[in-house]
Amino acid sequence: MYAISHMQAGSGTWYWVVHFSRRRKMFHRRFYEPMYGGSRNARAAAIAWRDEQLAQATALTVVEFCQTKRSNNTSGVPGVHFLKSTAQPEGFWQAKLTLGGGKYKSKSFSVLQHGSEEAYKMAVTARAEMLDNAKDRPYLHDPVAKRLAPRLKK
Repeated sequence: MYAISHMQAGSGTWYWVVHFSRRRKMFHRRFYEPMYGGSRNARAAAIAWRDEQLAQATALTVVEFCQTKRSNNTSGVPGVHFLKSTAQPEGFWQAKLTLGGGKYKSKSFSVLQHGSEEAYKMAVTARAEMLDNAKDRPYLHDPVAKRLAPRLKK
């Protein structure tokens, strides 16, 4: 179940816990079964709280996610990478945009053909064009989170 787990406290008491994050903010709350009159009621309260929080918490959009610079980025531009292969030992610069669901767009520029600096500039330009053409929607995977996402646009 999305963002909800059934756990046992050290004392042997069971509870349902909601745990997820949005824009670097953590949402966390426990629903102890004895306080709610049993497992079914505690679970229902956890689901209701989760849904309410998801409807209010703004998710990152695809464009925002793709513009986030990762700690392992060495090019200085998110989504632009230098790669080498046996077919291109001099290497190439690649612009890549993750669309979600295992899909992505990419475009490569050969260092041999364009020179390193020009290939890099072309990759940066291609990446900017990819972002301009990307459909900006919430970057979510789970069906429950997607179902609640339209409420975020109000």
